Amino acid sequence: MTTKKTSMRTHTCGDLTAKDIGGTVTLCGWMDVKRNHGGVVFMNLRDLYGITQIVVRPESPVFKPTDELKSEYALKITGKVVPRPPESLNTKIATGEIEVEASDLEILNTSQPLPFDLGEHAGVLEETRLKHRYLDLRRRKMAHNLVLRSRVAGIARAYLSSLDFNEIETPLLTRSTPEGARDFVVPSRANPGKFYALPQSPQVFKQVLMASGLDRYFQLARNFRDEELRSDRQPEHTQIDIEMSFVTEADIAAVVEGMMSRIFSSIGDTLDAPFPEMEYSDAMSRYGSDKPDLRYGLEIADVSEIFRDSGFKVFSGAIKSGGHVSALTMSGAGISRSLIDRLEETLKKQNAKGLPWIRWSDPAKPESPIVKFFTPEEMEALRKQLDIKPGQLTFFGVGAGYAPFIHMGILRTEFISDKKLAECAGLEKPAKKWAFLWVRHFPLLEKDAQTGRWTFTHNPFTAPLPEETAKLDTDPGNVRSCQYDLVLNGVELGSGSARNHTRAMQEKIFGLMGYSKEEIAEKFGMLVNALDFGAPPHAGIGIGFDRLVGIICGTDSIRDVIAFPKTASGACPLSESPAPLDEAQLKELHLRITP
Repeated sequence: MTTKKTSMRTHTCGDLTAKDIGGTVTLCGWMDVKRNHGGVVFMNLRDLYGITQIVVRPESPVFKPTDELKSEYALKITGKVVPRPPESLNTKIATGEIEVEASDLEILNTSQPLPFDLGEHAGVLEETRLKHRYLDLRRRKMAHNLVLRSRVAGIARAYLSSLDFNEIETPLLTRSTPEGARDFVVPSRANPGKFYALPQSPQVFKQVLMASGLDRYFQLARNFRDEELRSDRQPEHTQIDIEMSFVTEADIAAVVEGMMSRIFSSIGDTLDAPFPEMEYSDAMSRYGSDKPDLRYGLEIADVSEIFRDSGFKVFSGAIKSGGHVSALTMSGAGISRSLIDRLEETLKKQNAKGLPWIRWSDPAKPESPIVKFFTPEEMEALRKQLDIKPGQLTFFGVGAGYAPFIHMGILRTEFISDKKLAECAGLEKPAKKWAFLWVRHFPLLEKDAQTGRWTFTHNPFTAPLPEETAKLDTDPGNVRSCQYDLVLNGVELGSGSARNHTRAMQEKIFGLMGYSKEEIAEKFGMLVNALDFGAPPHAGIGIGFDRLVGIICGTDSIRDVIAFPKTASGACPLSESPAPLDEAQLKELHLRITP
């Protein structure tokens, strides 16, 4: 007997198979389509669980009422389960061997004409879908996404609970602290002129929980960030938030890898664990990104030594100024000169000076405007280092720091993510479905472009690597941190670190960022005070739950795995929010709107 039986139905629309033939059942659902074949009416009745074909014959007492049925009418149908004729078997659905001959039909609710077709491939504007989200979620793909999301959440909870993690809620109304994005703020009616902030993450509270001795914490936490939106970013999102005491980076990795293995095994996939690791500096110099997609090769090479004394001053001049020349090689058969020009324009928008290239149709006779500046020895060294094959094409990046590698990384991502470009470059579909990677030891600090002061690269609570702490006084820009990111298929899935667990170290880093003792006490007093009372070494991570589910579902936008998402402008067409407040509410909150 189905576990989904209720007082209104005996089975769902996805339950019935050949073993149920001969039985009388009652189903509830929505009428999907209706067809009249030679006087016999066929209907598809649909619910969350599947589709059952309903047959209404002319002699049935419910035949006449079928005339008034329209799409999305909510129905209750009772009838006998019979086998489908051999010519109408449907192997694409679980109920494809049977149909139900209706003997009773009740219209539970009617439906207005639909604002859009609920077919999976109907070309509907997203704004329209979100305005009528209750209809959009009836589509099989969308329903599947949300069901999978629920199951993944359950697996994560069960796994972490089995490891003695405690699920603890942290406040949604807190105070504003600098964590990298703008806060959403909430005025306090009881405290005029004062505001709560919605948390960008539970960062400070989970560290306080570790100072409290709770040892292992997790939460499917809601986070709020007032920043520019895109397909993988929402103003409110969910993360699997984890923190542990008396641990190192390796302990966090073991927990996360175990959880991911459990989640992916639920969809029939086996992961290779432990996941590969890469230093931040290696990721940047080899792939031009701190979140490389390792399903593809296309590794970037540093060819600076070949051109250190080159007559081509664009290359040698950059190298002598402390810069680098990078190279990215791929199949060039499908890459036209006009496409190269378009790629160059893309890179110029990212502050590249240009896009030098060499085409190796015949490696002995390379084609390019720049080869005339190179000696035979330089060309031979280049061919050898890059292992050039006939028909390949090499692009070059030139500049200071990681810039030349980042520019080649942008090209690499363009070719990987664009199907047409991938075909031009001869990229084959990757054999590996899921490519996880730990990227470790990011720089602790970087210069703020506007203020010129040191600021954090991830968050201000990350600890420096123990062996690098001496450089905080002499060379803070080159201090590596205990920061790690989890990458999946070129997407930053999670971010975490070992934290500063002593007040002295945390205040030292705050001081490097320009905070005075008074500002530290005002903005971070709760945390630094807790660190002063025997806080243990602790570490954690926040994993983007929406992104994880989106990747598993194969969708390009996390809006497709969130029940009620916002548009790119941060609006909700369904609820018509954000919306103005009336004068009485504004007065009660001691607020006034100015033009």
